[in-house]
Amino acid sequence: MDRLTSAQHRLAAAIDLPGLLDAAYDAFEDMLGILRHQQDDESAFPAFVMAAAAAANGRDWIAGVEGLPSVASRDRDGDLSADTTAADVAKAVAALSREVAARLTAVAASTRSAGDRQYCERAAAEAVAITTLLGGANSP
Repeated sequence: MDRLTSAQHRLAAAIDLPGLLDAAYDAFEDMLGILRHQQDDESAFPAFVMAAAAAANGRDWIAGVEGLPSVASRDRDGDLSADTTAADVAKAVAALSREVAARLTAVAASTRSAGDRQYCERAAAEAVAITTLLGGANSP
């Protein structure tokens, strides 16, 4: 799940609002692609569908922030191997969504624009929802 690892690194390396917004947008996009890919696993279908909807919503909230740089289309084809389990995907996506939520919550508190603060807070809430849906709220 190289895309999720790369997304975590980009998120951690972001030092300013535009960089963080760009990294968070991409993280939501990456989570969305991987969650949609996993929707074929019938045992986890409802959780992945609902988490994918939250990822799309989070991405859309980020897109509304004024400071978001122009988003370039990136190749998001899967990087999941055939032996990647639904549980592994859920754990990895939950970990990334926790990080996204933490970073967006922190930046929302320091954003001067009330509108941008609201967008960041709502995107963070979607990231928390992803974590909860995938059972990762209490995972390390």
